[in-house]
Amino acid sequence: MHKSVRRMLIAAPVTTAACLGLVLTAGAGTSAAAASIHNVNERYAQGSLSYNPYTDDITVKDLKKDGRTFAVSLFGPASDGVHVCKVSGKGKSKTCNFNFNSGRLNVLVFTERGNQHWDIDKFHMDA
Repeated sequence: MHKSVRRMLIAAPVTTAACLGLVLTAGAGTSAAAASIHNVNERYAQGSLSYNPYTDDITVKDLKKDGRTFAVSLFGPASDGVHVCKVSGKGKSKTCNFNFNSGRLNVLVFTERGNQHWDIDKFHMDA
């Protein structure tokens, strides 16, 4: 809930600015799809993730010494199957490169230890 509210508060001014920009530049070849693709940076108590849609690089970093792996799973129409990027060890990070198609990606952020799994966040983004 907290992240959803924060995303709406951040997205509202950006969406308004993007709409105004499209109105002001009508006929200039600006595409609404191009305006919606952006870098994603999320931070949680357990770890952080960043995604660059132009290179399809996702970086995950473990921020907590708790014996759990910090991970992100990406799946959906822009993905051929399920892609997972994970790292274990406080302060360690890993960059994974995936070749996504253009479109929507569903994101599941989670931690795991052995065969136990804890969901942290779920959201979608554009690739």
